[in-house]
Amino acid sequence: MRSPALRAARVGDHLPPSIVDRARARRLDATALFVPGAGGGTAYGDQLEAHRDDFAAWDGRVIVDEPDGEATHRLLIVDRYGQVYAVHDEADVGALPTPHDLEEWFRFLATACPECGVLDEALL
Repeated sequence: MRSPALRAARVGDHLPPSIVDRARARRLDATALFVPGAGGGTAYGDQLEAHRDDFAAWDGRVIVDEPDGEATHRLLIVDRYGQVYAVHDEADVGALPTPHDLEEWFRFLATACPECGVLDEALL
């Protein structure tokens, strides 16, 4: 379970390979890591999984962790190098980014140059 490390991650942090778990040889994929909190996260995770092919078109993927019982659900957007670009903590899954929003993130990260670095302003 990755939950404790994911709950502590902040914008700009680098996540270790053991958390991001790069399965593809190209290692170009960006990742959305979803940690369900208490109740209601299963449907959101399923919704993200239903868009797997849309995300893959932009070298993006979703990893859904086990529910950890926290009061909020957490979604992290991580680039191909393991750097956290955005953190979303919401009690209501309806307030988390939509699949379309995630696809836009993956589009941005797929075309971003390595020299650009992390965004200056945290997207909380």
